[in-house]
Amino acid sequence: MADFNRREIPADHDPRQAHRINFHALILFTQGQGIHGVDFIDYPVKTGTLIHVCANQIHHFGHSEGLNGLMVVFLPAALPSNLLGMPTSISSFLSWSTMQYIWPSVTSIELCKAQILKQHIELLEIHQTMKSIQPSQPAAQYLLWSVIAFAFQAAVESGKHHQGKLIDPRFLEFVDLLERSFEFCRNVKWYAAQINCTERTLYRICMATVGKSPKTITNERVAVEAQRRLLFSEATVKEVGYSLGFEETTNFIKFFRRLVGQNPDEFRMSLKSSATRKLKVKNHL
Repeated sequence: MADFNRREIPADHDPRQAHRINFHALILFTQGQGIHGVDFIDYPVKTGTLIHVCANQIHHFGHSEGLNGLMVVFLPAALPSNLLGMPTSISSFLSWSTMQYIWPSVTSIELCKAQILKQHIELLEIHQTMKSIQPSQPAAQYLLWSVIAFAFQAAVESGKHHQGKLIDPRFLEFVDLLERSFEFCRNVKWYAAQINCTERTLYRICMATVGKSPKTITNERVAVEAQRRLLFSEATVKEVGYSLGFEETTNFIKFFRRLVGQNPDEFRMSLKSSATRKLKVKNHL
């Protein structure tokens, strides 16, 4: 990433613009400061900032001042099945869709841990560039798992929630079900019933895991998907709303304005007319 700002930008892809990816990306910043956007929020980044972008999320590289770092990309299938230290029957709910709820997009990790992670990534890079070794060999897979597992541990330990605690498997069940059902259901009572618990229990589980209520998690998931579809499709506001379970366009507009702070048309126009995608900056440092 050291020469990122000096590279010629391809005509068909500008990484400074919001774009959707179908793989996971880990970015460890090792020098400088700047801005990086994930799912329509711009975050300030500096040395020791770890970015994790899940498959299907939106991200972009923003303004930077001497920003340098390392980046690792991998497919969702590469996630270690025992990443959370849970039995296989429970960790089966771990996927790109659930990972975004428990692995913070942006964290500031301790410099000593950042240095260790940097060494892990550099070792993986050295291994993959050795012509005498096939990348498909087990050693490469184990090195990648080591990078992913250490990055996840460092991010979680630096976060505000579930530090050193096992994640309740019912939370993973909830968000896994949410990913498959948010287009037609935003009813917390229904989700609680599907995973055999009460609304009160589901509330406690979500608050203990990520500090948000199940209603907030559900609404935010629908809102971010609405933003993605408004930006990356030609569907009308009515069509986007209907695809997310809103039979009345006025209800969708009210919902969107309450969650995002703009009307859908205003949001779409502001992004498509802005070359830098300057959105709300959220300080996580």
